[in-house]
Amino acid sequence: MNTKQILIFKHFVEMQNENAVADKLGITQPTVTFHLKNLNKEFGLSLYFKKGKHFNLTEAGELLYQNTNKVLNLMEETTDMMEEFKQSKRGTLRIGASHAPVYSILPSAFKNYMHKHPNIDIDLTVETAPIIIEKVKNRKIDIAIISEKGFNESEIQTTRLQENPLVLAMDKRHPLAQQDKISLEDLQEYRFIIHNSGSTRESIDEWRKNNFVNLDVHMESNSISSILTTIKDSNYLSLVSASVLYHHPNIIAKALPNAPSAGHISLLYRNDRHLTPIIEDFIALIDTNTYY
Repeated sequence: MNTKQILIFKHFVEMQNENAVADKLGITQPTVTFHLKNLNKEFGLSLYFKKGKHFNLTEAGELLYQNTNKVLNLMEETTDMMEEFKQSKRGTLRIGASHAPVYSILPSAFKNYMHKHPNIDIDLTVETAPIIIEKVKNRKIDIAIISEKGFNESEIQTTRLQENPLVLAMDKRHPLAQQDKISLEDLQEYRFIIHNSGSTRESIDEWRKNNFVNLDVHMESNSISSILTTIKDSNYLSLVSASVLYHHPNIIAKALPNAPSAGHISLLYRNDRHLTPIIEDFIALIDTNTYY
């Protein structure tokens, strides 16, 4: 059974005349007869019978007629949906992110994008930057926003959106909060809560090694939320990417003495990735001066 047969059967039931069906569909009457006979033959059932001048449907024919309307309506709806896909009105955008962008540029980006594209679903994966890079390479996600300090992947297109330096984070009432400049010696007097993995931890380890610093680390976590919640209203310190503090007014950032080279928040996707309209729209939204 194909679309043409379904359409012929529907009109035949409604018009009760093969010639009328042929005229409506722009085909010949023998073509109508051929397809109607093939439907009966294909199902191995009698779909209708003639009674006087009219054709009556059998029980099987009635069921087929009911479903032809459903199928044709669904096909019309599907055609409309495909057109909406072409116009970026429907679909799912698979985005990967490391932790820093989730707390900085992505909330506003998602809000603006979903307002503009209410029928686009966003499937967000949050992992460390190395895992996200692998998912991009393996086509598990469409595009990614990560915090990085440089990586060599010839398969991946990278656009740097903003600098993301490592900073000293503390509660705004911390004893060091009023100091303009903080020394390495100042840091020895306080306990730290730091990341246990990811690009931020790599920057921390680089800084500690270069400055021969032995921090008093009281807790390690892969959750930036738990780190910031714990240092709030306390004398704990942390070393975090500057971008994660954007939406935390009670936590302030201080310049880290002898800070390592700054990382970046970057947009990436495979070089050979076909950029659908819904992907292009998100890239256009996020790759603007709004987020610098």
